[in-house]
Amino acid sequence: MTNTRQIALELLNRVRASDSYINLLLPKELAKHDISDADRGLVQELSYGVLRWQLQYDAIIDHLTPGKTLSPGLRAAIQLGLHQLFRMRVPTHAAINETVDLVKGFETSAAGLANAVLRNAERAGQEALLATLTEGQDELTQLSVEYSHPKWIISGMQSALELDGRKSELRELLAANNQIPIVNLIAITSAAMAELDELGLERGSASPNGYLATGNPLQYLSIPGVRVQDQGSQLVALALTAVADKTGTWLDMCSGPGGKAAVLENAVSGSGQLVCYEPHVKRAKLVTAALTDPENTPVLVNRGQSAPESSFTAVLLDAPCAGLGSLRRKPESRWTKTPEQLPSLTKLQAELLDAAVLALKPGGLLMYATCSPLIVETNAQIRAALDRHANISLVDLVPVMQQLSPGLELNTSRKTIQLWPHRHGTDAMFMALLKKR
Repeated sequence: MTNTRQIALELLNRVRASDSYINLLLPKELAKHDISDADRGLVQELSYGVLRWQLQYDAIIDHLTPGKTLSPGLRAAIQLGLHQLFRMRVPTHAAINETVDLVKGFETSAAGLANAVLRNAERAGQEALLATLTEGQDELTQLSVEYSHPKWIISGMQSALELDGRKSELRELLAANNQIPIVNLIAITSAAMAELDELGLERGSASPNGYLATGNPLQYLSIPGVRVQDQGSQLVALALTAVADKTGTWLDMCSGPGGKAAVLENAVSGSGQLVCYEPHVKRAKLVTAALTDPENTPVLVNRGQSAPESSFTAVLLDAPCAGLGSLRRKPESRWTKTPEQLPSLTKLQAELLDAAVLALKPGGLLMYATCSPLIVETNAQIRAALDRHANISLVDLVPVMQQLSPGLELNTSRKTIQLWPHRHGTDAMFMALLKKR
């Protein structure tokens, strides 16, 4: 009989050993096992849940094992036990006994330690443990343990919230990052929208083309024009299609894996031309697979910096970034990303912005987007680009977004857009629209 906890443990070990994304590893791992839908859901909750709450569980483990060094596998197994005790409706005896049996399978001598940690944690209770761990600590440390976020990420998000006039919403944002997101679908064509409406799917609250998937989202992907895509990402592409000249030539500068390219392709179909650049071969293949008519939409394995000058009426630059806007869907990002990675990312973003400005024809539009709210990747990049290029100006994107999605709560005192999981139900996408004079 397949042990769902063993599958979850193997997934956690693979994520940590290879810095891989759980959303990519999980389907491949589940395909190896003949298990029920309920067990598949259990594996997903165990693996995603532990990755979300890893910092908090580590703090509890360290508190209950002073001076001891635990192997990564043992630590991960105890984390699985703590998650079942504190955040799942698993009976106490089952959570503890199953974890101890799991440990016996790979580190027999540590089974007693695992048993003691879990029983002591259960006796103390989660609230009492958190109170002990945060007592006397500064606010940033308290938030870090309480919401299981690295302190540098909390600090960066706090600054971004303040810039957006949402200084008081930090706890709401951190809590939203730990929620399980509903899978979002986009209906790219009107025919796809009609079919999803007929199936009775609930509309998304942020994107006019967005729907909330029920059950297995794969069942909807056989419908032409339907893709899995966060509503924030949908709005990035839809906003550009709402304002750019559809008879011109457009460039999706960093197009992998292709979700936004599919939206742009539909917008210019029959009137203009879309060209897609993607520097990585595997991701370029994903772009081709996402397109409806790949024969007439070139997908080139090119770096954005190689774009020819004055060639495009519209450019989408969905720039490589820290990806901290998608922590709900990629919980391991908070542990694999570091502040030391930011300088190389921001350098690349600036290079791509410069190339995009040069690639625009006079009067052309550039949509710059990141799935990160960090100011150094968002507003700071736009201010610097405006300083470097006297021939571009910042377009007020708020009216465009309000036209697309009238219900969005936006800061109307800024021209750029910052979406938030706790406010808009989307990833924390940033958008800025630039026009070349």
